[in-house]
Amino acid sequence: MKRIYKAALSCVLLAMLVLAGCKKVDVGYLSDNIRYGSNPVVAERGVFKIVTGIIPDNSTPPFKITILDVRNKATGQREESFFKPSEITVWKEKYDPKTDTTLALIDAKRTKEMRLPLQVIEKSGQLMFTQATEGVPVGEYLLDLKIENPNGTKEYKGITTIKINDPLLYEHVNAPYFILVDPKDGSSKRYPHDVDWFDISKQQSANMTFKVTRDANGPNQVILKVYDKNGAVFPGKALERRPNGDSFLNTMATFAYKTTVTENSVIHDYAQARFPDVYWDSQTNNILCYYRIYDKYIESVDYVDTWDPPYKITYKTDPKSYILQMRFGMKFNLPGTYLVEMHLTATKKAGVN
Repeated sequence: MKRIYKAALSCVLLAMLVLAGCKKVDVGYLSDNIRYGSNPVVAERGVFKIVTGIIPDNSTPPFKITILDVRNKATGQREESFFKPSEITVWKEKYDPKTDTTLALIDAKRTKEMRLPLQVIEKSGQLMFTQATEGVPVGEYLLDLKIENPNGTKEYKGITTIKINDPLLYEHVNAPYFILVDPKDGSSKRYPHDVDWFDISKQQSANMTFKVTRDANGPNQVILKVYDKNGAVFPGKALERRPNGDSFLNTMATFAYKTTVTENSVIHDYAQARFPDVYWDSQTNNILCYYRIYDKYIESVDYVDTWDPPYKITYKTDPKSYILQMRFGMKFNLPGTYLVEMHLTATKKAGVN
């Protein structure tokens, strides 16, 4: 009887193993909690940007990631501008600001293509915002993705919020200023607050004020014009390089592929926005520009007397003729023509050009 019982039990166990062998075994793992590290993901209209990919939460690669929809966060409706391609300039080869120093060399590396404002890198989920985002309205949007892996396919509705902002057309990286150099002995002179912002919203430091205007449809140029306190313009040739031992410090010409000096300005042609190129951020003095205006152009200089930023500032006049050593740094984030007008708290000598 025991032998019969053991035989029957063996048959049952064998049947269970056979049935188990027929059951489908899951391959890999696809989490419900895949996400992005940033929420919201912030991008600026017309500015190229790549965002770090998904956090897979131990899901099994490889992934195939596609965009299902981009919806207006307030209304829930599909935002069609994300799915409308536009013609933009793309680089066929990497731009090198050190060697691509002529328009012919630059044009050989770039072309025009139709691109969508937003693309997702299939394997990683990185989000690539192209210059075509210039056609996307400012606002907040929900991103819906479909993700496939060896385990299967899932949809992730509203996996992150995309926030589209208007870009800063340009930025100052420091308070612009000039210091004084005595032409007789080379000694320098700096008055209190010379290196400080008075009112950054008005682009006004203690001794320099900027006005910047952009023509979005113009060629990629930065036109630099310098005025004295009375509105008299300095000739372009007055903006000279600042010596630094056996060489010179950077000027905007360092970053441009072509520089033209005119009667009343200096014109800098550039290849792409951002200008100066991000390459320069890691170089000595990064994107700071250094200029000299020699004493033959300078009648006198005004310096701060009353300092109560951003409410009140008054000046006194130093009647001596100095060399002005100027420093400023700017980023231009979108293509086009920028007119940069720089006003100094100095008086230009009459009749000197």
